[in-house]
Amino acid sequence: SMDTRMTTYPSTRGLVGAALVLAGILLVGPSISYDSTLAAPVGRMTNSVRRAVVQPHACNRVKRRQMAISGMTIATGALSTLISGRNANAISGGGKGYSGYTIEDEDFSGKNLAGEEFRGTMAKRVNFRGSNLANAQFQKADLRYVDFTGADLSGAALEQCTLEGAIFKDTILEGAYLGEPILEAATIEGADFSDAVIASTYTQRELCKKASGVNSKTGVSTKESLGC
Repeated sequence: SMDTRMTTYPSTRGLVGAALVLAGILLVGPSISYDSTLAAPVGRMTNSVRRAVVQPHACNRVKRRQMAISGMTIATGALSTLISGRNANAISGGGKGYSGYTIEDEDFSGKNLAGEEFRGTMAKRVNFRGSNLANAQFQKADLRYVDFTGADLSGAALEQCTLEGAIFKDTILEGAYLGEPILEAATIEGADFSDAVIASTYTQRELCKKASGVNSKTGVSTKESLGC
């Protein structure tokens, strides 16, 4: 269903690796630095001086390790929060919305999806009846047999879509961007194409041959809106 979308972020593994490498530097680096620095002087010191010098550095190494472990824990927690936040955005419709998802046969009727992104979405037979899809982005989406009856697609981008059998009955397409595939629609009865950006004069002429009816919301006839 539409609420179970998940997103995979390729960069996540790289971020985890970077965090572990950083923690490793903090863990190993201090011990190498202090041991090599003290190797020569300690050999010439008395036992009492050696204890006075080496023990503080040993404490420092322990503290450094504790700090590194704490830092790694914090970094891991922050990374988990970041990943969770990204997935939450995808599920709630943020970010790229439905772009690239498969939502075939879903029911979006009556939904407010204004400005939503459906780029490259596999959306065969989806029900968008009465939905608000103003300014939605459908470039390269598979919209075969989709039902847009009574939907508001004002300003929507429908270029390079597959629209075979799609239903645009009583649909508002004011200012929408339409390519030649609109000719594959099952019906455009009562659709309002006012100010729509249509791919070519050929597409417009062919639409005029199919045009009929009046939009129930705008009161504009389909032929009139197409300039037939």
